[in-house]
Amino acid sequence: MHFYKQGLKIVIAKWIILIIIVFLIYWSLRNLQQAKKQSAASKKEIEDMVCCAHCGLHIPRSESITADKKHFCSLDHQQLYLKSSQ
Repeated sequence: MHFYKQGLKIVIAKWIILIIIVFLIYWSLRNLQQAKKQSAASKKEIEDMVCCAHCGLHIPRSESITADKKHFCSLDHQQLYLKSSQ
């Protein structure tokens, strides 16, 4: 009986180690997939930058004010540019 108990303990220990290894592999692969998804999402967030026609400040296209195919960082700069160009 004594040998049987030792053999059982070894088998249980091997199964526990195997379960831990499988869990670590699963966890690593899952983190790798999440990292790839996040990097793909961050690439989609990159936006074109435009230069304010009045002051030269670079701003994202979505935040700019467009008039006469020119981009401005604010309404004040748009008005100042249009006044100076007349």
